[in-house]
Amino acid sequence: MTPAVKSHHKRKKLRQIEQILSFVQDLLKNNTIPVNCVTLPCEDYSWLDFGLRATILENNDHDFIQIYLEQVKQNTIYYLKDTLHCTYTIFCIPDSRELMICGPVLFEEMSPARLNEVFRKMKIPESQQSVLRGFYLRLTSFPTPTVYNNIFLTLGNYIFGEGKYEIVYNDFNDMDSWYETYVHYSNMEDSRMNIRMIEERYAIEAQILDAVASGNESKAMNIISKLNGRNLPYRLSSNLRDRKDYAIAFNTLLRKTVEQAGVHPIHIDAHSNQNVKLIEQASTREQCSAIQLQLVRNYCRMVRKYTLKDYSLLTQKIMTYISADLTSDLSLNAMAELLNVNTSYLSTLFKREVGIPLTDYVNRQRVEQAKKLLTATEFPIKIIAEKCGIPDVYYFSRMFKKRTGCTPRAYREQAGWEQGMAAHPGTQNDSIY
Repeated sequence: MTPAVKSHHKRKKLRQIEQILSFVQDLLKNNTIPVNCVTLPCEDYSWLDFGLRATILENNDHDFIQIYLEQVKQNTIYYLKDTLHCTYTIFCIPDSRELMICGPVLFEEMSPARLNEVFRKMKIPESQQSVLRGFYLRLTSFPTPTVYNNIFLTLGNYIFGEGKYEIVYNDFNDMDSWYETYVHYSNMEDSRMNIRMIEERYAIEAQILDAVASGNESKAMNIISKLNGRNLPYRLSSNLRDRKDYAIAFNTLLRKTVEQAGVHPIHIDAHSNQNVKLIEQASTREQCSAIQLQLVRNYCRMVRKYTLKDYSLLTQKIMTYISADLTSDLSLNAMAELLNVNTSYLSTLFKREVGIPLTDYVNRQRVEQAKKLLTATEFPIKIIAEKCGIPDVYYFSRMFKKRTGCTPRAYREQAGWEQGMAAHPGTQNDSIY
């Protein structure tokens, strides 16, 4: 791909991102949700809370939010919930120094009774309560965060790429001392409240596992945001160690859930072990929470990709062998011999359950693997063909074109990856296919 073509693709991609962002901004604003695009450092943050801090505290000190925004990473969507129960969504606009900050929004109805409860818990002086009531009246309230969160899940897939961005949930309780409330299980005097909160946590966990079992990522991510906002009972003197132990136990629950959902252990084991290593490397509570979010996302995707619960045991074994090693002999005769069954029976069973012959299924999997390697690596096409179990690059290219409508080389160029003779000298096949 020439520099000019590459530049054209980049400009086209940026225009598409601008159009998508403009659409989302209009969608949010039409639902009376504030949207601001800012470049740091920002001199004034009064738009964050409609001037609430300046009115009540009589100052415009927003150092706490400035520090937070300076730590926002690329390819990450942040959901920030403050002690006033307001949620903000924040992310870096691709190829830009701008941040898009959406919110505040509420995910609960602030009825008069609920407002009085909030004022009481936060010890808001009566003289300031009318100001806060006016503040809450200006906010858009969603009965459930699912719809709101799905907007940003879809947006993230478009502007960052599916599976190529992180979602981070933070509770920001350090805004001002006049409404800080820190509640820990160790300080609770009412044991009945302790029991109720533990029961609620277990109920939320059960909902998460149910969503993961069906591969419903958006639902699971929405539910786990509730869990991450809750305190855990401290069993050790180190709160970080407690968080790690809980994350490891949560990983075990997720592992067993996806296995029961029909995912073969061969796909689970290495992933689960890597999760434990990642958890042990965490150095803060916030990192533990972020890792738990990533666990849920990955296990949901694993269920969607590998679940075999609707197939017979024999078909499950065949599909597992295929996904485990595309370079092995996956012919009908080889599979029948491996499983010690009649070739005719195996062929009939597989086509009846899957809907296509075994050979077609194998070729589909090889082409899908080739697509991933073409877009995610710069391997020569001959090497990609071998990694997909087809050592004859000419046959591989014909099969790829038959199933996708274009050659492997054209597919790679359309995906925006540079693949040429200069990068891989001596690979003549790449210049043909």
